[in-house]
Amino acid sequence: MNLLVFAHRGEAQEFIKKLSMKGVSGHPGLYLNEDTALLITGEGIYEVFSKLGQILGEYSITKVFNLGIAGALEKSIRLNSFHEIKTVYCHTGKPQFQSFTLNSENSGIDVITSSERVLDDSYANELSNFAPLVDRELWAIAKVCDECSIPLRSFKLVSDMAGKSTDCFDLKEKALEFSTRLLEFWLGIEGDQEEEPGSQEPPIQMSFTQKAKYRSLVKALGLKEGFDLASFESKALAEMKEGLSSKQKANLLLEAMELGLNPVKLSTKKQFEKLSTPVQAIGARLLFDKNFEKKKFTLQMEINDQKNIDNLSKLSEILKFSDFEKKIGIYENFQCGLFFRNLHVSISAKSRMSPYTK
Repeated sequence: MNLLVFAHRGEAQEFIKKLSMKGVSGHPGLYLNEDTALLITGEGIYEVFSKLGQILGEYSITKVFNLGIAGALEKSIRLNSFHEIKTVYCHTGKPQFQSFTLNSENSGIDVITSSERVLDDSYANELSNFAPLVDRELWAIAKVCDECSIPLRSFKLVSDMAGKSTDCFDLKEKALEFSTRLLEFWLGIEGDQEEEPGSQEPPIQMSFTQKAKYRSLVKALGLKEGFDLASFESKALAEMKEGLSSKQKANLLLEAMELGLNPVKLSTKKQFEKLSTPVQAIGARLLFDKNFEKKKFTLQMEINDQKNIDNLSKLSEILKFSDFEKKIGIYENFQCGLFFRNLHVSISAKSRMSPYTK
């Protein structure tokens, strides 16, 4: 299993969302999906030391990848550029004479990890004697991985020039942008390095993020007995309206695949569509929560003459909120039953394990 390490949740947010990662109880900052773990350490080397070693000890991690932003210490470094790291140094008020060379597959450049934020130019100039980039965590990650004999690679997105011009609040506002760029870069690296021969390609054009989700869904659907992916995709694409963009088609296909994994959710969606039919007849739309988790819906209607307003008065006759509550209640009961069934399986499995088994 690969482990992705980030300093901040802002940098990791798109990975957690788009790779369908779930938080792990008892391990704040740890997220998992079927084949990847993700750890948010917090800012600074001491935060890394307090979290990373425990995870490497409890999980079968074969490779560690650090992704995040870094500050430039030299004007020759282009902002918004990506760099693989070759060697990492450390400065904790004074230089630490222990460096780590990573398992980089390209020439890479060096980085120095600072125990303090670099907020003045004199400190930035001092650090530039060691490396052209500065971050806050990589040296600690490298030290822990070295002690555990686990290979480490690191990729940095240059966010700003380190020094007095650094605006931490501005960087926080750009967190979503940075996370999106880091994810797309990672998916490109992952595709080049670890894509299995003969892995399923989507039938339509998709972005890196959509491809990652597509392949995850293909694996899950492949576990269903008698599932025919080609027929499923052909039917889903045939039912799409004309004139949709590639992105819209990809999202609709992914949604259909998600519903294919959950027949009850699919049935609930169809029931909601039936509930919407008489409302659509008067020129209105009902918008439901995508995950059917919220007991509310949104009514949309364009008002351009008195007839539209008159039609709104008919809604009390054709739309009953109690009907909506019954349908969402059925879905909630199913989800609750599924949760406790899975919990029972998990507890039963754990009860058969040795107390010393991780």
